[in-house]
Amino acid sequence: MNLARRVCRSVPVLWLAIGLLGQALCSRTALASDWQQEISRLAGPEGVVLVVDRDGEVLLDVGVGEAFVPASILKIPTCLLAAHYLGMDYRFSTEFFLEGDQLVVRGRGDPMLVSEELDRAVTALVPLLAGRKLTGIGIDDSFFVEGITIPGVGGSDNPYDALNSATAVNFNTINVVVQGSQVRSAEAQTPLTPLARKVALRRGVQGKLRVNLSSDPVEVRAYAAELIAAKLRGAGVELGTEYGPARATMATPLYIHRSSKRLADACQGLLHYSNNYIANQVFLAVGAEVRGAPATLEKSVAVAADFIAARPELKGLVMTEGSGISYQNRATAAAMIGALGLFEPHRKLLKPRAGSDNKTGTLAITRSVAGYLDTERHGTVRFVISLDASGHWTRWKIVELLKKAL
Repeated sequence: MNLARRVCRSVPVLWLAIGLLGQALCSRTALASDWQQEISRLAGPEGVVLVVDRDGEVLLDVGVGEAFVPASILKIPTCLLAAHYLGMDYRFSTEFFLEGDQLVVRGRGDPMLVSEELDRAVTALVPLLAGRKLTGIGIDDSFFVEGITIPGVGGSDNPYDALNSATAVNFNTINVVVQGSQVRSAEAQTPLTPLARKVALRRGVQGKLRVNLSSDPVEVRAYAAELIAAKLRGAGVELGTEYGPARATMATPLYIHRSSKRLADACQGLLHYSNNYIANQVFLAVGAEVRGAPATLEKSVAVAADFIAARPELKGLVMTEGSGISYQNRATAAAMIGALGLFEPHRKLLKPRAGSDNKTGTLAITRSVAGYLDTERHGTVRFVISLDASGHWTRWKIVELLKKAL
């Protein structure tokens, strides 16, 4: 076959190939347009959706300019802040002093000082207290200023409204079973104390329920003292019933208990279970670490503002507390994407849901979700979705669309 004939026969094939390629490109463009339009429709006029790839290239942006109320996705910047100033291997401590015949406990904000942790502390204390008869337990709460008020925290019985304090046991909550006037602990590891019984009846609990202890710092200290005393008595320590506030004056503690849990464990807990109490304990501890004790909300807010100001990718983030419960918190989608970029080494602390590692946020006016999605064509992408109150299931529809489209 001569050259002229080969060229003539190739031309139709060439045009066919070009045509098929054009159709494929048009089809792909239409597909891209379709999923983008569908997400925009689902987000609604007030919705915000921003998706970027590993290099920061924007794959989708819907209403991204306006700041919104982040709700609990703010817990990601809280853990980022704590990782920077404390380190993920940081362990909270609780100090025990002998002041005459009184054991004084000075808390330093450990958010994970639960009954099992007290058992570990008591095991270490028993040989140090051998042969002593103590008059009681004093609680030194001076590491936090008394009566800290977190914006957004109300006066309900709910655990998320628990008071933040330096010496707090079991998240400043009680877990009880009440039948009529009969009260018992719902946890084998937690003895029922007189104050816990009183609170359960005062709260009107019926059945099995966890409620926050009290908004009164005096009762919070009294409960910590009662529970620690019950644990010590159970281990054979002779102990009176004098409970109350105290100040540690000795230069050297009898014993320093370092938590068996790292900050990473606390962050995983607050992210998985969206625990507002733990989030703000961590937030307050950061302020005390940087600005000195006692911890105050103002110190922590100032430290967070400095941290944000030093990082251009966080511009647009405003933290008035650490849990996201406050409607005064603000974030732009770009700021949350920036936070996700900085937090990526710790992404496995997030809860895996719907094929992604993410954190959700829920308040009366908003439903949000932010996290990481491993995609076929774009590798790991970061996404932020903030919708109105009707968006509980819609946010997951958007995540599913992103998984299919990317």
